Amino acid sequence: MERNEIFYDWLRAKFFEIEDNDTRLQQLTAAVNDLAAILEKDLHEVRCFTLSALDADIPITNPSIVATYELVKKHWSSIEGKYPEPPRGILRGIILSALYQLGMKDAELCRIIYYTASGYSQFVRFGNEQSIINRILKEFGKDVEDEALAEWSLGDAPIAPTPIALKLKNLSLELKLSSTEVDENELKKALTEAAGVEPRHNHGPQNGTQFWSPHFGSTASAGIAKAIKTAVNGFGGSLSTNTLETEINNYFTNINNTLNNAFKASFQSLLAVERRSKLLWWKETLYSTTLRKSYREIDAAVLPVVMAIDLVKLLPDVTPVSVDYLLTDTYRAVKHDASIKQPLSKLLACFEDEEQQKLLASHLPMLTDCGERTTLTLFLTQVVHDQKSLKKLTHYTGLRADVEASHQQLAVIVLHDLLTERLIQEANAA
Repeated sequence: MERNEIFYDWLRAKFFEIEDNDTRLQQLTAAVNDLAAILEKDLHEVRCFTLSALDADIPITNPSIVATYELVKKHWSSIEGKYPEPPRGILRGIILSALYQLGMKDAELCRIIYYTASGYSQFVRFGNEQSIINRILKEFGKDVEDEALAEWSLGDAPIAPTPIALKLKNLSLELKLSSTEVDENELKKALTEAAGVEPRHNHGPQNGTQFWSPHFGSTASAGIAKAIKTAVNGFGGSLSTNTLETEINNYFTNINNTLNNAFKASFQSLLAVERRSKLLWWKETLYSTTLRKSYREIDAAVLPVVMAIDLVKLLPDVTPVSVDYLLTDTYRAVKHDASIKQPLSKLLACFEDEEQQKLLASHLPMLTDCGERTTLTLFLTQVVHDQKSLKKLTHYTGLRADVEASHQQLAVIVLHDLLTERLIQEANAA
């Protein structure tokens, strides 16, 4: 297993508080591995644990913190004697290390962690571990971006494969044939018999050709024919139909693979063109397929959420960061004051407005719940359905009500939440 750099960053920063105790190091490493093994089987929990680990002020009663504490106690049984209450810093370090370990080996988990964390990173308080979390976001962001650029690339493939592009090798059959030889002994025996006395009239060569010549001709020709037939049959036996089939099948398999590769590259390029065309059409029309009205007719306060809901329908699971900018630029094209920031409590107040609640109630998706620490999108859905109050924003999301944000930032958070939810639902359905 590769070295977990986030674990050692946390260790070097002395957040684990274990000094140079090798036993403690092994115990915490075992806890990280145990947690990673558990989270790997449940993508929903990956998101929940990510949300919990991001917040330096996460309550020690949070389910993710409690579950991690129980794992640590299995390896470090005396931890309760050292700390009067669960050590939040150590437990968050365990969670972040496990998440990093998962994201480094699995692209899908990397996307879930990055989409979850990137939208919230500018609004939650990280504390002294800011640089460590920034490292996770930077590395995972690069991995997601590289994967997205490869998937969205137009490539150099032609629209249709040409004979020149196929570059097929000539058909070459390699057959191992046995040598062909006439059995000299058998042939000699047959010719000797033919040259002997004609048995019916007891005539030999000296008696002329009337009786002996036909005898010699028929007997000699029969012997020669038999010798040749035996030799040819032996040669034919060395020609294996299996060998011919194998060589020919291999040749056409190569043709098939070449065609598949050519069509795959062409199809990938066509998909990329189609995606870009849909996004450009969406930006040009400024039309909500969800509410069936122009974006210019929708209140600026709820428009970020509506646009994110529309946009996610056009996107695959992997999207480049440029899509975030497409979203924010499109919002700015509709509402020219999009960059103005205001406290989250004011920015989100519209979701308690009865008219806006009626507008959004049937369109805001009910995302998978993480309980005491959940996504902003699910929280807003619950507010719209009068299940929660905006006064509980910080309690449930970790986002401080007084932190300033723009409508554009809200749109990106919702988009990332929806992308993450789709990844989780697809994994559960598989």
